[in-house]
Amino acid sequence: MKALRGQTVVQKGALAPNGFLVPRGQVRSSARGVASPSLIGERSLGIRAALPIVRQQAGLHWSSKKRHSVVVAVSAPEQQDTKFAVDETFSLPKGNETVRATVEQKADGAQTVRLTTSLQAGRLLLHWGVEGGKDYQGGWRLPSTCRPPGTKQYKDRALQSPFQVDDQGSHLFIMLSAEEASDVLNFVLKDEATNTWYDNSGSNFRLPLHGEASGKPSTGTQVIPKALADKWAWMRWDHQGRPQQSMPDANKDYDRGVEEMRALMGVGRSMDELWRVAEGKWPYPKYLDEVEHPAFGDKYDAFKVREEQAAASGVSLGPIPVELLSVQAYICWEKAGQPQGADFADEARRVIEDRVRGGATYEQLAKEMNLEPTWKKDEGKPQPEQQAPQQHEAKQAPPAAPSEVGKPLGAPKRNPLDLVKPQGQAPVLSEGKSQKREMPLDFLEARWAIDPSTKWRRKYGLGNKSEMLVVVRQKEETDPIRVDFITDRADKLILHWGVSKPGSRSWKLPPAEMRDEDSKEATELALESPFLECDDEDECDLEFMGAKVPLQRRTITLPADSWVGAISCVLRSADATMWYKDGGGDFLIPVPCKHVKEGTQLDAMPQLTDDLSREIVDAENSGAWTLMHRFNKATDLINNVANGQYDLDPADGFARIYAWLRYSATRKLTWQRNYNTQPRQLSGSQDRLTGTIASTHARTTGEPQEWVRMMLTTVGRGGDGQKIRDEILNIMHRNNIPEKKGLWIEDWHQKLHNNTTPDDVPICEAYLAYLEQNGSTGAYWRVLADAGVTRERLESFDRPVRGEPQWFDGKKDALIRDFRNYLGILKSVHSGADLQAAASAAGNQVPDGVRGYLAYVMGHVGDSQTLPLMEAAVEARTELAPALPGNRELLYLDLALEDQARQAAERGVGAAGFGAAAFMRPLLQNLALSLGNNEEVCYCLKAWQELPKSVRHGGRPTKDEALLAVAVVNRIRRAISEVSDNVVKRIGDVGKAYGQAFGVEAWASELFAEEVVRGGPAFAVSLNISGIEPTLRNAAELGAWQVISPQEVVGVVEYVDGLHDVQEKTYEKPTVLVASQVSGEEEIPEGVVAVLTPDAPDVLSHVSVRARNMRVLFATCHDPEPLEQIKAAAGTTLHFTTTASGAVHWNEAHASEVEAASDSKAADKPSKGLKISIPKWPGKWVVGMDEYKDGVVGAKSKNIAGLRGKMPDWISLPASVTLPFGSYEQALEAKENADIKAQIQSRVARINARQPNSNNGGAPAGEQQEQGGDEASTLLAECRELAMQVHVPPEVKQQLTEAMTAAGIPVPDSEERWAKAMEAIKGVWASKYNDRAYISLRKIGLSFDDVRMAVLVQRVVPAHYAFVIHTRNPSNNDPNEIFCELVRGLGESLVSGMVAGSAVAFKANKKDLDSPEVLCYASKSEGMFVGESLIFRSDSNGEDLEGYAGAGLYESITMDTTETRRVDYMEDKLVRDPEYRQKLLARICKVGEAIETALGSAQDIEGVVEENDAITVVQHGLKCKGDSLLMYRKGAVIVTDHDGRTKWQCPALRDDALADSKGAVMVHFKVAQ
Repeated sequence: MKALRGQTVVQKGALAPNGFLVPRGQVRSSARGVASPSLIGERSLGIRAALPIVRQQAGLHWSSKKRHSVVVAVSAPEQQDTKFAVDETFSLPKGNETVRATVEQKADGAQTVRLTTSLQAGRLLLHWGVEGGKDYQGGWRLPSTCRPPGTKQYKDRALQSPFQVDDQGSHLFIMLSAEEASDVLNFVLKDEATNTWYDNSGSNFRLPLHGEASGKPSTGTQVIPKALADKWAWMRWDHQGRPQQSMPDANKDYDRGVEEMRALMGVGRSMDELWRVAEGKWPYPKYLDEVEHPAFGDKYDAFKVREEQAAASGVSLGPIPVELLSVQAYICWEKAGQPQGADFADEARRVIEDRVRGGATYEQLAKEMNLEPTWKKDEGKPQPEQQAPQQHEAKQAPPAAPSEVGKPLGAPKRNPLDLVKPQGQAPVLSEGKSQKREMPLDFLEARWAIDPSTKWRRKYGLGNKSEMLVVVRQKEETDPIRVDFITDRADKLILHWGVSKPGSRSWKLPPAEMRDEDSKEATELALESPFLECDDEDECDLEFMGAKVPLQRRTITLPADSWVGAISCVLRSADATMWYKDGGGDFLIPVPCKHVKEGTQLDAMPQLTDDLSREIVDAENSGAWTLMHRFNKATDLINNVANGQYDLDPADGFARIYAWLRYSATRKLTWQRNYNTQPRQLSGSQDRLTGTIASTHARTTGEPQEWVRMMLTTVGRGGDGQKIRDEILNIMHRNNIPEKKGLWIEDWHQKLHNNTTPDDVPICEAYLAYLEQNGSTGAYWRVLADAGVTRERLESFDRPVRGEPQWFDGKKDALIRDFRNYLGILKSVHSGADLQAAASAAGNQVPDGVRGYLAYVMGHVGDSQTLPLMEAAVEARTELAPALPGNRELLYLDLALEDQARQAAERGVGAAGFGAAAFMRPLLQNLALSLGNNEEVCYCLKAWQELPKSVRHGGRPTKDEALLAVAVVNRIRRAISEVSDNVVKRIGDVGKAYGQAFGVEAWASELFAEEVVRGGPAFAVSLNISGIEPTLRNAAELGAWQVISPQEVVGVVEYVDGLHDVQEKTYEKPTVLVASQVSGEEEIPEGVVAVLTPDAPDVLSHVSVRARNMRVLFATCHDPEPLEQIKAAAGTTLHFTTTASGAVHWNEAHASEVEAASDSKAADKPSKGLKISIPKWPGKWVVGMDEYKDGVVGAKSKNIAGLRGKMPDWISLPASVTLPFGSYEQALEAKENADIKAQIQSRVARINARQPNSNNGGAPAGEQQEQGGDEASTLLAECRELAMQVHVPPEVKQQLTEAMTAAGIPVPDSEERWAKAMEAIKGVWASKYNDRAYISLRKIGLSFDDVRMAVLVQRVVPAHYAFVIHTRNPSNNDPNEIFCELVRGLGESLVSGMVAGSAVAFKANKKDLDSPEVLCYASKSEGMFVGESLIFRSDSNGEDLEGYAGAGLYESITMDTTETRRVDYMEDKLVRDPEYRQKLLARICKVGEAIETALGSAQDIEGVVEENDAITVVQHGLKCKGDSLLMYRKGAVIVTDHDGRTKWQCPALRDDALADSKGAVMVHFKVAQ
């Protein structure tokens, strides 16, 4: 049977002949690993196995175009003794993988079966049995002899035989003697390493062993496409009015739809007709009237009939045990003639239910079937429904099914780059404003901002472009406190005000000393004071746009020793027709108070100076405050941010509002204080807020849009809030429940009537659990506890909910029905991201392409099969994305689907093993759909999808495949780390400050940003990486280490069992902890500089985030041996470093290192005798290569010239000219530069005055800062600025033109191009004053002013690739190995550390350079590129001092701007073409050998490969023979001997000075004696 309309065909499951139920294609425990013709069970039609059914018929080639097919060929006998031969190919549910089976039956009756497969698996088993043969009695027969080697019997139900693996794949022979000869071999495959099963679209593979045994296609099973089943389920739910449904009800309704279609097809209705109905071309109500009801009446619903029969019997059947249902289904299947693919689950259920209604128990039925019951007897026996609870103990809920990978849904192929979101194409917000709109009171605010007597100030909007400025001033602590309220509003205003004590918001009547004569008591708690015309010329003389602004002012004076901590107030118009509030609440003005506890600040948030944050904090301090007030205020603030009214980046502004609303949503802020909010008022404010969020979403793009969308997770959508108030009363009246004080339901009714909040959703769910479990108060409290609602919280409401629910006899079913509907009402208001509520609210706005996926998700929430649920949710989101901007209902639906994908991942990753690799694609897609700036994640998704199937599907990758996968995983890890870091950057400090201002527990504010990350889609990706990476690293034969937070540290080693045991300890000395257990939730103890563990917490776990923030080395070791070595060194001080390839190295620390780590003091003194010679200017501005000599140019220039004539023809050298030493100093002598020279000399003198002489050695970074390092940095920056202003003598241009023309270097062809060239030259000269060069030279006692800068000028070779060659492998110091690294684009991304990620690293033995070995693939996300241009390289006399690593201190600058672009290595020929890769890498290695041979010593070489594969060497340096190795790491320069023992160390450099130096650059040299 073919699939209709291009849809995937699905069928319900079936039963194994052995009677054991097996879900198809899932990852499952071995206890369930039995093959099955098809699956019985719940909702198994649906989308669980979206695979085509292909009929088999012997003698025919029969193949489906779909992904799964069976090709059968019956061949003629080839040998005279062969009576029958079969050759079949079975397609597996994994890409294009197949199993080929051949059968030969000899003349004597013996059968030979050979199975071969290309499937990549960890340990592949054939799970099999046979039918027919001697003494066959039905079911699966297990041959007692003739079993392949290694075969094990599985529970007397099946045999499991291992495949043998060789270079040709996996194969298995089964030899059946004539005595064991059979008719059919039934089998499925199992990958024992990942617990993944491979079957035939939900049934067994059937291999005929006799010609006559070939099966014929069954015609009795109706096969329904997945998409049709989903659309039909959606249509039915929509027709029913989109009711709120529990998951069991939703499952049943899905099955009813399937049965409905089967019944219609059974009476001759066509599949095309059903499609017309599902697609709305034949309206369903009309179809019911015209077709279904005439055909069936109202009895087509088999489920409904069955339920009515059960109700009439007076017993509750309860769930039928799976084993019992399986065996009965098998019996029915046998009686029907064993039709292939047929489903007898419903028939089996009907038979069992009929027997139970007749009085039988499940145990009796099991005994009749010779089945040993494994369920509890009291669970199997049907019991009459209890009318009232006898006790309040919660019943044990049945355990959830274990999570399984499941079969893929068959999601459409997409180009991930199509998901990249455009940036900046939405209507511009504040960025479109040239400046913030000026307001009349801005001048006064700015003046008082710099007034030292100002203690507090704030400006508030009053509408119609008018404002009020409030200023609190006090000159000295003994002086009175003055509070001024000034407004530019035209109408007369009255200040309605009171005061409160410190820490209290309760209004009190102001004391007499604060009252003026014109102030009057308005209430027993408040005064009213009129605003007066402001006639103070000093403070009120204000002009705006050429006109004088009339101002009103009210001043309140407090004595210095007043007990008042704050003034609370509102404004009203003089005629009392208008009231002015702060976002619906009071204005709260804090004032200085001596009675405030020590350490308490006057301002709630002094560390945040932005007006938005201050408005938020002030609003939360209002006396009367509820969710309604908060939502109204948030609406106003969102509009303000969108309109650019704050001096904030839009992303920062929206992130602040999100942080505030999240604190509210997590109950850290009050939901009700001194004010009662009716449900309609709350829902109205929610509706306004969520509408504003949606409209702002349409106006934004990129990261601002991401934060706007996230706001919807913190607030319900709103809606008809009045229904909350009305319906609870209707329920009570319908069920004759009195409004009687003391009843739990009446307490709740009063709370709902008075002030509904999101807490009402879990309260309703808890009450439903109480009802459904027959009055179990345990169930009630459990549901509340899961939602974070405690007894104390219930009793803290203004209308407290006390005690526990009461049971009402005879009302259980009616109350359950009523409160399920009421729960939907509550969720529609409070729970916007609830899946069912969101789908219902979205209604007909849901695009057609979404509905099938959405129906599947709604029918499989919490399903044990993780992958299809995850894929359905993500594909629904993908189809939904174009319709999202500005659509509130679809945004809520999108959030609900995102959450379903995340939850599925959290359930499934742990149990999936390497099978979780199948989750990576949907999880990355889910993340890409959520991010505002998602380009890098989309590239990661593309890279993952282009990996081999052995990786993507969780199979058995080769070493090279695993190496490639590790590179992609590293890129993914870096991308999600950037997501995490960006969240922390936006709301980390803000969240802590808000938490402090709101009085939130310290732990909650400290973890605020981290919890936001962990609750988002990036965390699911992180979790998945942790699950699959160990397998990949093992397959790639990589080192033992996974470095999560790379740092270089020195510390004393200590071993602990668990990090949790010592997390509160303080270590006096820098300590390296080796911890056997790290869960990811711990704190890093104070004083710890490194944590090493065999555990593998994910990169976004709490401890990982803390490690990066605290700059602690944190690494996981997958090999126990290195950790044992470190543990054995307990008590010893070790020095740890990390390498670019992700390894951790250590050695015993030198005494100086210990001292530097413990005391931040100087390490060893530098070597004596190191000095820098100052060459003279040679008298000309430009020299050619023939004039490259000592004292004229630097080593870069000389080395290039030295290679001329020594290289093979296939290696090119760049033409070069150089501005010699002293050119910069000579240019300063020009009279045009006299002033600049004087200014530079002045600053240099000031810097040198602070620089210690060479006898002092280098000072550590901390001491250097004490000696004026910050000032030195400022002076150096000024020197750089001055150097860029130097007038370059015209002779430079003239001589450059002549020399470049002679050398064949392209000359700039315009004045504009020459101007760029001069800027580049000055940029190289100015780098003489780099901070890092100054610090580095200073530490070895040299003066930075002695540096002379030559400038090497070369044409930029158009680099397709750039490489670095070390002709002596620096990782192991092996002179017989060449080590190389290669990247796309310019080499700057390789050597500068400016582009994160690894390069392609490879090595080759010098005896076999044609066989390079790839050590790792590139994980870099970006490359550096420039068009046709010139490069001006620094070539100073300070870079090549013997015993000093000066390389990289100074700048090399291209004439044209270097562009950083996204790169996709997976599309590169280097990755896609192994033959090309091998040849190119071999050629690069040969370049290194040729140069080393020509120069007679080990070399470091930089070069490029052009588009035509031509190789050019652009730079090389000497690796002198000697007994030492110089390692220039971030933070230090260390000399070691060949065994790695430290011989000398330069003091640690400042981090900012070496910000672009990552990893280790190693150069061999001979130490000066």
